[in-house]
Amino acid sequence: MTVAPATPGFPPPGPPPGRVGVVGAGLIGTSIGLALGVHGIEVLLADIDPEQIKIAEAMGAGQPWHGEPVGHAVIAVPPHAVAGELRKVQRAGLAETVSDVASVKARPIVEAVQAGCDLSMWCPAHPIAGRERGGAASARADLFAERAWVVCPVPHTSPAALAATIAIARACGATPVRATPDRHDTAMAVLSHLPQVVASLLAAATPDLDAGELALAGQGFRDATRLADSDPSLWSSILEGNRGPVAVRARLLSEKLARLAEVLDRGGEQEVIEVVRGLMAAGNTGRALLPRKASAAMRPLAWAWVGVVLADRPGQLGELFATIGGWEINIEDIAAFEHNLDAPAGIVEIAVSPDIVGTLLDRLAAAGWTAYRRS
Repeated sequence: MTVAPATPGFPPPGPPPGRVGVVGAGLIGTSIGLALGVHGIEVLLADIDPEQIKIAEAMGAGQPWHGEPVGHAVIAVPPHAVAGELRKVQRAGLAETVSDVASVKARPIVEAVQAGCDLSMWCPAHPIAGRERGGAASARADLFAERAWVVCPVPHTSPAALAATIAIARACGATPVRATPDRHDTAMAVLSHLPQVVASLLAAATPDLDAGELALAGQGFRDATRLADSDPSLWSSILEGNRGPVAVRARLLSEKLARLAEVLDRGGEQEVIEVVRGLMAAGNTGRALLPRKASAAMRPLAWAWVGVVLADRPGQLGELFATIGGWEINIEDIAAFEHNLDAPAGIVEIAVSPDIVGTLLDRLAAAGWTAYRRS
């Protein structure tokens, strides 16, 4: 995938349309309305559920769409419904250009062709953002801030449709990234769709435990199963639409789990240790490859993490950042702040370039901070 606008074929950045229609006032559609509204863009909303429109309107995401023409329409519906909604918008002549936000791309494109849609005015797209809770009430204006927004134009997509889609993404605070539909679907199978399945399977195992045992669930289990709160109807559409790539990855994962189970059942002590170490090391490597920023999508970098102990008094965090900033060291990311309300101190972990960790630790120690490199 490539980040706009450095890649040949991306149009230069331009202003978004003054009036945008959004079909689907759920989490994504309403969040788009809120984000565009910050820039004074007029947003019109349509949804089969009038209650979602009422909520979205009350939140300030836009006004009901009664068929007024718009410069650009965003189709924010599940993958199986994209082609049908695209056809309706085109037949009614409601928009000059159209994009969508579905997390599956190849299948809706095939269905759009079968439905006789005009592909020239449509740019398939997908913002990489969301929450486990859906609906307009869960929408946020900053949902897309510093997130990737994948654009997957087909050969027929016009420059105007591509430019409008990129402008919408930028107006929402996202970083446009270009990919082919097939590569997008393969990546989503690994990074989004299979994780959803795994989270749901893990959470589905809890009925085997009684109430006392469930109380033992730590933060690791809660983090790993957060996605299990997702909407079954939406995810049935996503997984059905991307069944091929997800099936491939599910089989690979199944084979690795079966291998682990076999070793745990029958292997000797040393074999078990070696297999588990290999599994954990591979996981460490995979995590290290993840870029920390959407704009770094093409430059995965294994940031080094440094923990700093903060005394429980006002201004400590600001003082730390000001100190590091004074040394002209860039903080690439910040982990969740670890602090027990009963403790006199807490820990903040920051990500920095690996080649300056030693220098940073030395300077922090000299300045009186207690710091360490996270292993």
